[in-house]
Amino acid sequence: MQSFEASLAKATKKDSNGLAGAVAAVVDKTGKFLYQHVQGTNGVSAGAAPLQFDQTYFLASATKLIASIAALQCVERGLIKLDDPLDKHIPEFTSQKIITPTEDGGFELHDATKPVTLRHLLTHSSGAAYTQFIPSLMAWRESQGQSPFEMSRDVAKKYPEPRLFEAGEGWMYGSSTDWAGLLVSRLTSQSLGDYVEANIASPLNITSFTWQPERKPAVADKLMRISVRQPDGSLVDMTEPLVPVFETENGGAGMHANVEDYTRVLVDLISDTPVLLKPETIELLFTPQFADGGPEQTAMIPIGAMTWGAHTGRRTEGITPNYALGGYIVTHDVEREDYLIRKGTLRWSGMLNLHWGANKERGVGYMFATQILPWNDDVSQDLAAEFETAVWRTFG
Repeated sequence: MQSFEASLAKATKKDSNGLAGAVAAVVDKTGKFLYQHVQGTNGVSAGAAPLQFDQTYFLASATKLIASIAALQCVERGLIKLDDPLDKHIPEFTSQKIITPTEDGGFELHDATKPVTLRHLLTHSSGAAYTQFIPSLMAWRESQGQSPFEMSRDVAKKYPEPRLFEAGEGWMYGSSTDWAGLLVSRLTSQSLGDYVEANIASPLNITSFTWQPERKPAVADKLMRISVRQPDGSLVDMTEPLVPVFETENGGAGMHANVEDYTRVLVDLISDTPVLLKPETIELLFTPQFADGGPEQTAMIPIGAMTWGAHTGRRTEGITPNYALGGYIVTHDVEREDYLIRKGTLRWSGMLNLHWGANKERGVGYMFATQILPWNDDVSQDLAAEFETAVWRTFG
């Protein structure tokens, strides 16, 4: 790991255009830390305090794994099946029309004919997308007099836009897991936050999980400051909140946690004696869901640089992408001179350039955490890829 540490140390020097700070950790299936490293400061302002291992992070899309586990717990408890139509549970989503772009920059709408299931939500094959990625959805929002960045934390109000394709006929990263979180809330008659606290956090003795850090002062006191990359490569502290106070908890983003607590979840997923899910469900969590050459996988390939490409060292040539029920799944060893990752690794990330991974067969989990905008920041992504490579060269 020495090469990675040297790169991280260089990137976090105050006189460089690098990171404010980062935490990196590797765990085995027993919960033992194989590696822990903290570098840099909490933000980039003058006098910023040294970063701590128990710093609190805004997880952004790293929240999605937690919501996926919650949804699979509902399957285990008989509240829903993976392939049940969801019309009676989240009709606001299943009734959305399908949008087709037109040559003049506009769009056409038509009724969907195929049912949406939980499997579609957990694999991002439901047709849902994030508006800012899709010109036709931007045009639709404009036609409705809506901002493309609706800030409501109510899922049904935040994501009212049409779907891009019929369920199971494509792949696009978007709000699917937010709808899965709303499904969990409705199936269990409680907020997603309360459900996660009782059924994921408490069983693993996790104390930092929250969508509302102000409700947990010890967590709020350790929030890492967000830094923003400037055109000249420098970083400045963000002075405004990234998101407003959450009215409801979203499954796709918004949770806060520290690295140690998040890795407790990763440990449980690779453990010989898991607590959160049955072994057969965890096996499914790690199983590729798309057939080779199928419409979902085919749709993933051309958008790799925008989304899943960040999970293969940002180079997608020679990669066969796939998705499992908990994240992107690596279906074959990727061995390059500058990047290494092992088959069977389940992984995803968060907008502020956090990365997590877990490999059940090899009994290794890991996390790289920082708080840098924008997503896909060159320095952050290069360091995350270097860290991941060092993990597999050292422990896998």
